[in-house]
Amino acid sequence: MVNMATLRHPVPKKLLTLIGDMSVSYALLESSLQDLAASLIEEHQRICQIILCEGSLRQLLAMIESLYKERHGEDGDYTQLKNFLKNADLANQRRNAIIHSVWVAGDNAKSVVRIKMTAKKTYRVVSEKIDQVLLQSLIDEIQELAQNILYFRLRLIQNKKAFNNPVRGKPKCYF
Repeated sequence: MVNMATLRHPVPKKLLTLIGDMSVSYALLESSLQDLAASLIEEHQRICQIILCEGSLRQLLAMIESLYKERHGEDGDYTQLKNFLKNADLANQRRNAIIHSVWVAGDNAKSVVRIKMTAKKTYRVVSEKIDQVLLQSLIDEIQELAQNILYFRLRLIQNKKAFNNPVRGKPKCYF
């Protein structure tokens, strides 16, 4: 008979907590971006949610840029928006690297190594030591970016360059 030992991963609880914090913080960032996009669409909130809920983050970023340029061109706020979108894309890449990796024991009890295999054009194996400091810095960046996007959206609303929660009765019926 085969001994059925319990399978355990090598990730310490503190790092698991930080990975969870990163995931929740990333969801906040994504929600902030969806709110910004909805503010630029000027449609009933429910319609905006339907439009925005299924796309990838890259599609969302492209949509935000296109909507902003259509409404305002490359004005004074456009450069700041482009910077936010670039940083959101980088945060997405870093988050994906953490979430979609295999984990092995690190060289001490407070670190692990993430391993990511890809084969888009050529087979590659990437490994990177992950510790509390690295994860916390990523969390801080994601949270700060989400907050900055929220404030940017509020400023656009104040300056009448975006719409605040456009809920106006029932959604329009298109048929």
